[in-house]
Amino acid sequence: MPRLLTAVRVTALLVTSSAFAQTAAPPAPTAKSAPTPPAPPSPMKLAAERTQAALKQVPPGRPTDVKSVEDVVTALYDVISGPAGKARDWQRFRSLFYPGAQMASVQRPRPDGRPGVAPVTPEDYVTWGEEYFKAHGFFERETHRQVSGYGDLVNVLSAYEIRTSPEAAPLLRGVNNIQLSFDGQRWWVLHISWTDEKAAGAPVPTAFTRK
Repeated sequence: MPRLLTAVRVTALLVTSSAFAQTAAPPAPTAKSAPTPPAPPSPMKLAAERTQAALKQVPPGRPTDVKSVEDVVTALYDVISGPAGKARDWQRFRSLFYPGAQMASVQRPRPDGRPGVAPVTPEDYVTWGEEYFKAHGFFERETHRQVSGYGDLVNVLSAYEIRTSPEAAPLLRGVNNIQLSFDGQRWWVLHISWTDEKAAGAPVPTAFTRK
């Protein structure tokens, strides 16, 4: 009987110890997958959002300036022309350009290493013009143009002459390349680039077909 009691006690102790060991053992860690990084924002969506916000800041265009391609081109020449010291209507100028529009003079690379083409914004042109036109008369007149396009996209090659006064001889002749788009309500300038006879090394042609 004592041996049986002892055996029972030993068995109970072993069972208790085994149960304690099982209870005390920490649970195995659960493998976790790395979180999925968020998808990068769409550049096109961001550009659309920036443009939508920028459009709200553009001064409203005069209906007579933006209802046709001819109206926009006429307004471009008119708004920057005038005698020295005359303030230009820069709000009218700004109203012609779509957000993100650029302007560029096209020349060959310069001897000092500067590039021949250095695009600027319409706002850069305003900053330059505010100072330049204080001391310089500037009259830019269109002589002839060629218009081509498809749908709401139009390209205008517009030959010009620049004078210091309406009666003065032409100081410079060249061609403006004007890209415009129609949004269903009005025309906008997307881009203007220009070159002159000196940079091109040839007179302005009467027709712009490249041979």
